[in-house]
Amino acid sequence: MNTHIKKELQDILNIIDDGDNFRSLPDYRKTVAVSLAAVIAHAPNLEYVPENIISKEFEGREICRAALAAKDADCRILPHIPFSDVQKEGIQRFSATTEPFILYSFADMQNATMAQEAVKADAYCIQLIPDNLLTKDLCKAALQSHNADEKISNFVSERFPELTAEKRQKKIKM
Repeated sequence: MNTHIKKELQDILNIIDDGDNFRSLPDYRKTVAVSLAAVIAHAPNLEYVPENIISKEFEGREICRAALAAKDADCRILPHIPFSDVQKEGIQRFSATTEPFILYSFADMQNATMAQEAVKADAYCIQLIPDNLLTKDLCKAALQSHNADEKISNFVSERFPELTAEKRQKKIKM
């Protein structure tokens, strides 16, 4: 058996015995196979998967999905998932047990669709939207949400004062 394969197998066995061994390995030994075994054994190991592996289109996605499927996975691994579609899978997986604001605070708002879904789930998520995705329509949706309150109104009025002025005038006319 090739020495490289022996070492890789030994690393995998060590990780199976103790999931925390992965973080102490040097990056050159964190191969795709070792990284995959590491996240299956202990989902938080996703944080220690080297960038050159996690950024690979196929391998990175599969490692992220394996971390989501691990028995100890929770929403704290979301920031370590660089793929918006896989992050969305994680949000769906954890949504039954975690409040939307907490879930989306761990997620990386990568596109307008994700931003809309976050605000739809919880008006308070408007505070998590990066400036480049924050639009008037998104702020209107937050103001019309079931849990919109004065804090949301204040947040929106700082960015788009005309939206809260419109809302106040509608209330006065009623």
